[in-house]
Amino acid sequence: MPKIMLTGIVGVVVVTIGAAGFAGDWKGDLAKKAVGRAVREGLENAMKDAALDAALDTVGVEAATYTASRLRDIERLEAVGAAVGEGVESAMRVADVASKLDAAADAARTIKRIQKVAKVRR
Repeated sequence: MPKIMLTGIVGVVVVTIGAAGFAGDWKGDLAKKAVGRAVREGLENAMKDAALDAALDTVGVEAATYTASRLRDIERLEAVGAAVGEGVESAMRVADVASKLDAAADAARTIKRIQKVAKVRR
């Protein structure tokens, strides 16, 4: 009887150790899967970030080039605008001078008429 009991105890121990070993593998596999999944997600995020950084760097360079050319165009337009402004001011001065000359010519005609009238009266 002790042999049967010993055999039963050994059987229970072997089954318990086997179950514990199987449970240990199950937990280890689950941990490996979780770590593997986390690593894959981390790598995917890193790749997405790297791709986004590269795209933004490219777009940033292109945007800076485009903006610089537009600013140069604005500077040219500003220079043209300043020249146009000076031209308008000059034209206004010329118009003012012409108006004064016209007024002087009218005054001279008026003086001549007055002189003619004065001669006729004498």
